[in-house]
Amino acid sequence: MADLKPVYLIHGDDDAKIDEWRGRLRRRAETDHGPGGLESFSGTDSPDELAASLATLTFATGTRYLLADDAGAWKAPALGPLITALKDLPSDLVLVLIVRGKPLAGLVKAVKAAGGEIREHVAPKPWEVPKWVVTRAAEHGLQLDAEAARTLVTLAGVGQQRLAREIEKVTIAVHPQTRANVEDIERMVAGDVMPKVYDLADAVAAGDPQLAVSLLEELSEHDERAGKVVYPVIGRLREVHRVVELLDSGVSEAELPKAMRVPPWRAKKAVAIARKTDRETLERALCRLADLEVSLRNGSAPDEDTAVTLTLASAAS
Repeated sequence: MADLKPVYLIHGDDDAKIDEWRGRLRRRAETDHGPGGLESFSGTDSPDELAASLATLTFATGTRYLLADDAGAWKAPALGPLITALKDLPSDLVLVLIVRGKPLAGLVKAVKAAGGEIREHVAPKPWEVPKWVVTRAAEHGLQLDAEAARTLVTLAGVGQQRLAREIEKVTIAVHPQTRANVEDIERMVAGDVMPKVYDLADAVAAGDPQLAVSLLEELSEHDERAGKVVYPVIGRLREVHRVVELLDSGVSEAELPKAMRVPPWRAKKAVAIARKTDRETLERALCRLADLEVSLRNGSAPDEDTAVTLTLASAAS
């Protein structure tokens, strides 16, 4: 925000990027005007109120900073006063409009006409999250390899805000070092929802469709979207499948942690579920989940929740 535009329209579903915009604007306002320097509006405020504030003369010196959060809650017929106000913005004012998802066409047109800037921030797909984690960590000066990033996603889930907090926590914990490995991640990151996801994967591997569906329902009660659990479930099943392969090839349980490059406790848990299943069952489950992942990526699944539930039940049967 070095060369400031009079108005910014920030939209999309990338919560981390949108939070960064809010944070930068607040810090700039408080640097210029002290605490309370940012004038904030929400979706419960009407566009008329924001329009009236834009036209209000103040005795304060310097640039005014205004944030309209959740502007996507406004309906098109109510935007008239705001669109009119955007045509004649004071020169010493910066307005940031936050819209979750897709903005109204009328608002987009008005922002462009006002000489403003439109930024879309789209959240990464579940399978893209580990790569996002590596990039985000690098922005904090922390180096994570692909395996460490996948481990972080497995433990913390795919929610960007949670992952961003965990990255910050790990960065501080390993300082003055600038690199964290799988062991560091497993030691520092506490998974809240992920134990349930592990249980779900274990239910699929053990051939218990009723338990699998029940656990999926429990996760949905924690606001975990069905599609979000697919990636960590696949990761868990692959790990168990690897254990079965190694045991079948003659590797002893004592040698598994080294062969898999995981801590002993994690190998021990994978062995426990591997004893309840076989390679053919796991391969069938992984194939069905791979097909599901493809359908979720290309949008061919008509309903995400139903597709995930049916696939997990089928994979566990």
